[in-house]
Amino acid sequence: MLDTSDFAVLKMSTRRITALVRSTTRSNSLWLSQSVKSQTLSRITSTRQRRYPYLRRSPARILSLRLRCKTDRQKKAYSHAFEFAVKNRADRLPLLLLQAWMARQDTQNEPRICASIRSISSSEWEDRFQSLAAVGWSKEDLDHWIWILSGEDGDLRVQRFLSTETPKPLFLVMLLARSDERFRKAESLLSLMEYTSKHYFNRKSQSSDNDLALPDSEPTMDVSKFLLFLRRIVNHVRRSWPRSIVTVARFAADYIRGIPSGTDANGYHLKCRVFNTALQLFKQPAATQPIANMEFNWRAQKFLLAMSDNLDKPLIINKTSYRAVRQVMIGLKKSKTERAVAVRYAKSWPPYRQDFDGLDAKRTPEDDHSRSVKAGVLMKEAGYQDGHYDQALGALGGMSADSPTIQTRSLPPKEWKGDEQDRNLYTQWAMRVRATRNRQEAWKVFNEFGSKTSKSPNVQVYAEMFIKLHARSLPPTSTSLPGDSRESLPIHDANYSEYELARLSPPTVTELYDEMVSRGVKPEGHCLHTLLINASSLEEAYRYLRDSGFDAATVNSIALFKEPSYQALRRIPLLVFKSYIQLLCALQPNRRGREKIPTEELSRIRHAIKLAGLRLRPGTTEGFTFRPPWSIILRALARPHICVLNGTQVNNDAEALSISMNIVSHVQKTAGIDADMFIYLCRTAQKAAVSRLGSREESLEESSTRETLLVPLADSVLRTLKTMFSQLTASVEHVSAPIGPAHLHTYMRTLAFLEDTTAMKELLQWMLTHKLHIDKEAERIGNRGHALIAKTLCAFQAFAGPSLTYEEQEYMAYQMENANGTIGSWRSPTPEEVHNYVQSDLHGGSERLQQRVLAKLWYTSSQQDNGEAIAMTSI
Repeated sequence: MLDTSDFAVLKMSTRRITALVRSTTRSNSLWLSQSVKSQTLSRITSTRQRRYPYLRRSPARILSLRLRCKTDRQKKAYSHAFEFAVKNRADRLPLLLLQAWMARQDTQNEPRICASIRSISSSEWEDRFQSLAAVGWSKEDLDHWIWILSGEDGDLRVQRFLSTETPKPLFLVMLLARSDERFRKAESLLSLMEYTSKHYFNRKSQSSDNDLALPDSEPTMDVSKFLLFLRRIVNHVRRSWPRSIVTVARFAADYIRGIPSGTDANGYHLKCRVFNTALQLFKQPAATQPIANMEFNWRAQKFLLAMSDNLDKPLIINKTSYRAVRQVMIGLKKSKTERAVAVRYAKSWPPYRQDFDGLDAKRTPEDDHSRSVKAGVLMKEAGYQDGHYDQALGALGGMSADSPTIQTRSLPPKEWKGDEQDRNLYTQWAMRVRATRNRQEAWKVFNEFGSKTSKSPNVQVYAEMFIKLHARSLPPTSTSLPGDSRESLPIHDANYSEYELARLSPPTVTELYDEMVSRGVKPEGHCLHTLLINASSLEEAYRYLRDSGFDAATVNSIALFKEPSYQALRRIPLLVFKSYIQLLCALQPNRRGREKIPTEELSRIRHAIKLAGLRLRPGTTEGFTFRPPWSIILRALARPHICVLNGTQVNNDAEALSISMNIVSHVQKTAGIDADMFIYLCRTAQKAAVSRLGSREESLEESSTRETLLVPLADSVLRTLKTMFSQLTASVEHVSAPIGPAHLHTYMRTLAFLEDTTAMKELLQWMLTHKLHIDKEAERIGNRGHALIAKTLCAFQAFAGPSLTYEEQEYMAYQMENANGTIGSWRSPTPEEVHNYVQSDLHGGSERLQQRVLAKLWYTSSQQDNGEAIAMTSI
């Protein structure tokens, strides 16, 4: 017997099935052959459970695993799942797609899978292909999807996916957006979201079975699948394009608006569910520069909040979403009001606000609350109770339960849930320690909270105290506001006696560490990370690793001059591995004049490169997604005085540039480059050029006649930098590119040292074309952003200006005056401004480069004059 759903599918698909069967008969007869008729009727009349059974392993998940596998080792690791898939004969569309795809692959090294695929007869393949008509697809559609999945990377697969307007099943969209996919172009994600919005939003009809869409009736993406898709998109965005999170917010808002309200409360409930889940997803920090990019997280959340306010019935914000908003707010720069409060902090502890004038005296304590604290007040007014975690956020926002604290710009702490919810008390303790100005205040809070609660500190609390002890002290003349950075502000101890000072003084790092270990607390997580990156020697770092629970064999395997296996390195968590790489780079020595540095010290950064290459090797998920170790190494190589070999400074800096080029070449093929790597390579190239300029003692005439390049392998460096800049700015028309005034200034100077005037002109033209974007970036940074734009124009005028003709200079000035922009105006710098810019370079590289440029122009001009004089004489 057929149930109602089977009958509906049968009725809806009759015409399509008949047309397909007729096309597969050998003759043009209108009558069906008996064998085809039997097979077709067998398929049609099979029960739903038989054709689409529940499988304990998701076919789409297995298909995703197959797509991820690049090596035989990876295929072997998931062989059980693949064997399960090829042996199953259900009509699930992802399963049929996987089997057809694997049938075209070389499976000689997978004998069981190869045998299972070969066991499928031709008639069975034909029968299963004909069954596609029951859901509106054909064998040609299946071939097209296999072609899509066969793309080399995520960008190519999305490009193929969008190459035709033919309908495609929803599971294929979900597959392309999976979290372990690698995208190099932001347009791929944007196009995928646009396609999803166009084809799966605001649709009334939905397939009744397994996301199998009919070409004339595409399925609406239900809430569960949309939230899964949204999580995957957010994961990609926070990893590579954190500024695009605002675009994702618009995407989520469109979906929420498209949910029909209906007459019951279900539609409203679904809207609230998507709304709150999106607010919570948008709190996730970016993978690179998480605090600096937190303002984009806030823009995304603010967009959703504004959308909710504009609805006829505003959506309900739950407690977790209130917390998500507060977690983002504590990472924002202080507003004007918050800065005014920070200036009025008393120097004593607790930091009560001081009244500077009559207006201050009229302000209530509530007026001084930060945005994060005010959001907490709104949460309580909405009926949600305060917990330890909320009080921890309050401490970072500038207000604890009983007294003010230092409003501290920070990433949100970890929130413990479920059975571990009580550990949020220690989170509150740790954040109270963090929300102080110096180590003395931190030590006071460290002890007072323990006395008040009769608790012993855990590793999270110790980690915050270690951070305070390791923090660099700011000079008394610093203008930094409390809480803006991790540096320690001056200690206010003028009124304390020597006894009181001794009592309040915190212990040393060694003393506190010994106390922690004696209490049975092991260094782990963020505490171990803090200790490792601040260790004074490798031996000290090895002690921390052993105390944290790593066995001696694992610790010894990463020591200098060791050859660890990949399996040994995989036993080390990525955060710990990154911390060790950071320590190796920090301990790489600087040059000491002519003193010869021991090989053991010189080999640290090369050992870091070797370990990173082994741990983050190509073909692995970590190798394709985890780039911080490479960025740390490139930053170290860009250090002004780093020593990588004994010899002259010229050879040393050239070697640093060569190593950087090799790393960039490797990363471009694996995890991909980012804006930080671009600026580090620029600085390393500049450093190599300045050292070569400083080593020359010949006259200007000799300098101008030589064709020796300032930067070794200048052509290769130039090509690499142009490629990196092109990749980083490819999405500027669609999303906010990560290139700002600092990158443009550094790139312009680097092109000058590479002596490529044409490239400098092209860069200036790009800046003029995208002036609106650059002005927005400058405005976001503040006064420093506009100053960097002025410096970039000065650099162009100083090093490229002398070679411009009068007509070119006039045209550039005209373009600057008429460039589109609403925030600021650009102009050509005056000769005095150019001179001041050149002289502001304390290393002297700008002045020597300008002299070289002028000398070359003078020599070229004199040679032309001599040639013309000889020609006139011969006449």
